[in-house]
Amino acid sequence: MSARNMCVKSGLVLLCFFLCTGCWSKVEINERTFITAMYVDKGEKPGNIELTLSMPLPNRLAPQGGKSGKEPYAVVSATAPTIADALERIQTDLTRKISWGHTRVVVFGEEYAKDGIEDTLAWISREPLFHLSSYVMVAKGKAKDVSDLTPVFEETPSDVLREFSTKETLLKTQVLNIYTADKMNQGFASSMLIPGKRNMVSEGGDLKKWVSQSGAAVFKQMKMVDSLSDEEARAIAWAERNLDYMTLSIRTKKEKASMTLYDMHSDIHVRMEHGDPVFDIKLTGKAELNSVIPVLKAKDIVAVRDIEEAAGEKISVQLTRAINTGKHKGADILRLGYRLEWRYPKIWEELRPKWIDYVKSDLQFHVTTDINIQFVGSESSF
Repeated sequence: MSARNMCVKSGLVLLCFFLCTGCWSKVEINERTFITAMYVDKGEKPGNIELTLSMPLPNRLAPQGGKSGKEPYAVVSATAPTIADALERIQTDLTRKISWGHTRVVVFGEEYAKDGIEDTLAWISREPLFHLSSYVMVAKGKAKDVSDLTPVFEETPSDVLREFSTKETLLKTQVLNIYTADKMNQGFASSMLIPGKRNMVSEGGDLKKWVSQSGAAVFKQMKMVDSLSDEEARAIAWAERNLDYMTLSIRTKKEKASMTLYDMHSDIHVRMEHGDPVFDIKLTGKAELNSVIPVLKAKDIVAVRDIEEAAGEKISVQLTRAINTGKHKGADILRLGYRLEWRYPKIWEELRPKWIDYVKSDLQFHVTTDINIQFVGSESSF
């Protein structure tokens, strides 16, 4: 072998060693703490915010699902003028480096949301590890009061809040939805969380914190401007195809009935009428009757149709009321502007700069529903 070939091969071997030098700039996993939820409140001092972070504690996670006797998570707070300053104060007191790769929930306190959430969203947009799919909610009162809820069915409070959204029982607003709504001059709605106290059998009958989803917060230009009732929020969730099922009770002239709705869909179309866009919103779903008083005969088709009609009217009223709540504030909470852009892009270009004012004064929409009862049940005779 020539000296030249020997030098080339030696050089290739050395190059391989240089390419396998490891990741000297990375932080080991056991030196990180993974934030699972972020809670943002208005500080007591004007201009300040209170940042609360929830993170799991690996050293307290009991093996094989057992109980270690201590909570397997930590909640840390700091108050400062900005998110970055508060985060620095928290990081200073931690022995591990904060990582945002596992954050899935952001909760805003009601007062902070009314002042505006743009500072937090601006910080999130610059954090490369923060997932745009993280769910956003608003807490009645302080967001911090939600951070220590009792996770009866899950490991940590943040797991409970994440499951609220993934199970599709109300709204599931994500960070990405907020960014796109803001860029398009539209509004949005997010689920409201109501903290309270309950005596829990699973906790030995002790009085513990329980958090419920109830209603929604209405946002315009990154500020909470109004709220929706629980029924109105569910109607919006149905229209946004975020609802898996729901229970509905109605009264007709003759019957009192309750039903479970499922296989729920929505269709939203826009058409031009006299030069203005009109949005047609149709909700469809199947149902099975849970109870009817007086007992319904299986062949009583007229009564079944009356119940379907009453259910449809009730849902239509709820959705119309919810859209009008946003409309009166200039908030396009169903983001109808998207439909207009897809169908009539030139019209949207004209209306986009003044869309908020247009929604408030000129938005036209029609709501229809089609509920089909699949299971009536049978009459028992004794």
